[in-house]
Amino acid sequence: MRRVVRRSLLILLPLSLAAVTTGCSTFSDSNVVARVNDVELTQDAFDARLTELGVADTDVVQMEPVRAEITRWIQQQLVPDDQIAAMYDAGPADAGVVCVRGIVVADQATADATLGELQAGTDFTDAFQRSNLDQSLVATNGAIPCISAVDLAGNAGTPFIDLATTLSSDNVYGDAPILDGTGAEVAWVVLGFRSWDLLESADADQVAGMIDVGDAAANADVFVASRYGTFDSATATVVSLG
Repeated sequence: MRRVVRRSLLILLPLSLAAVTTGCSTFSDSNVVARVNDVELTQDAFDARLTELGVADTDVVQMEPVRAEITRWIQQQLVPDDQIAAMYDAGPADAGVVCVRGIVVADQATADATLGELQAGTDFTDAFQRSNLDQSLVATNGAIPCISAVDLAGNAGTPFIDLATTLSSDNVYGDAPILDGTGAEVAWVVLGFRSWDLLESADADQVAGMIDVGDAAANADVFVASRYGTFDSATATVVSLG
């Protein structure tokens, strides 16, 4: 199982600058920073996380980036990495995000033939190199940037987007027309679902950041020390008390 390195949002500031910035705090070595159900993030453990990121325990840092780091820990507890992989592979209906790769061809007949080859076991790279017409996809071997739930919803009705919403590790391939602004067909695309084990590390991190943890947050007992703020279950983030 790949370890997801969820990107830290902690911003390191020079002490002279941070000390005069509003909303700052100096860290102590006592008490609990946060808790999710029965799992606690102690101050010592949190200080160690900050130290790994280059912050000494005497540093003064802005509170908003610190809240973001606590949020990151909470979300890791709410949806562990193995659950993220399972949710993602189940498809965008569960994960809210999908990552695909595509082969652009001239017409439906070619698309259907290519789709049949892939479903019969032809390697995607071989099919891509033989049939793809879109040179913009060559550098990534057909991989397309991961599509978020917002983009899926905002582009509903676009054939290849609608196709992407149906793909998963159990329904890997499909094809759809590419339309111009007038709705005229200009090409076809064969899409392939990029399963979790095929994602590059950067894509896996992006997926982890897009996974909706709202349901898990609503059903969990989450505590955040008031000196840092409070947990907003609607956004699954740590926010200011003010």
